[in-house]
Amino acid sequence: MAKGGLESRIIRLQRLAERLRQIWIHWRGTSGQIYFEHRVAEYERMWRAVAEALGAEFHPLSREIWEIRRGDARSRIATYQLEFDNPVILRMAGDKPLMHRMLSDAGLPVPDHQVFTLDSLANAYRFLDKHPLACVVKPAGGYGGRGVTTHLVTAEGIKKAAILASLHSRQLLIERQIPGECYRLLVLEGRVVHAVCRLGQRLRGDGHSTIGQLLGKQDGQSGDPRRLLDDADVRFTLGYQNLALDSVPEEGREFLVRSVNDPHRKNIELRTVYTETVTERIGRGIVQQAEQAAKILGSDLLGVDIIATDVSQPLNGQNGVINEVNTTPALHHHYNVEREKYPDVALKAMSALLSRSARA
Repeated sequence: MAKGGLESRIIRLQRLAERLRQIWIHWRGTSGQIYFEHRVAEYERMWRAVAEALGAEFHPLSREIWEIRRGDARSRIATYQLEFDNPVILRMAGDKPLMHRMLSDAGLPVPDHQVFTLDSLANAYRFLDKHPLACVVKPAGGYGGRGVTTHLVTAEGIKKAAILASLHSRQLLIERQIPGECYRLLVLEGRVVHAVCRLGQRLRGDGHSTIGQLLGKQDGQSGDPRRLLDDADVRFTLGYQNLALDSVPEEGREFLVRSVNDPHRKNIELRTVYTETVTERIGRGIVQQAEQAAKILGSDLLGVDIIATDVSQPLNGQNGVINEVNTTPALHHHYNVEREKYPDVALKAMSALLSRSARA
């Protein structure tokens, strides 16, 4: 058997093993991830509260499909999915390479990227050679963070990540990893109505401690700070700021040390969990870019995901990007379920849909 044929067979066996592992994890419920199927009851409570606030009636049609009625107006919901965009728009938004191309053609910044498959892993390896600091591998048609692996710096890591991503899409995507924090801007009927952020971990220099020492204190750990060398997010996040664990930042200097504020977070199937509302912090330039992205796609309800270090300025010129766009964006990101009955954006969205129905 030729070498190429043997390698291909080995990869197929590794993919089968990974699929069986994922089935086992799902059956045992030990993934640690919370997906839409785990939030049905939460969404039902949310939409019942929205209906009450709008003076409307809530009617379950099945366990996961509901209808809100107000007079002759009505709108249906499938957990987090609303009746805004048509199937073609949904299909386009789910095609990440297509959206990268459309946004880029319009002058909006997207990550440098390469499409590949398990049969063309060499293309991904060559891309890594161009971007050795870190890459991301994801399904070209995935959603919800499934199959996404970040902070990849070796060919072996690329291969493992590609096998995982291939469980969700035959076509795969490798991107240059972008430094910064993750933001989602929600665009409703052409206008940004809310923004949330996944905060990173920040430190402030005292003029005499190394970053490793400062980080050890904040994490509540002691001992040899070299253990942090195993933290890929720390290495990458410090690196783009020309810092290292043995750097001694000047007193008062604030800097980002992790893009995810969780020292125990791993880089396999990284799902973005937003932690803070930042609508008022988003500069007009980025707001306009998010609204332009929604207009390009033709979407009436779109989550525009960006990575940036300074959201007061447009993405161009600061190494920021539109990472991806999400139709039927999950509204649970936009409120605190422990303090609020529903997010304000859910009220706005349902009000818009009922108004459309009434006009029709």
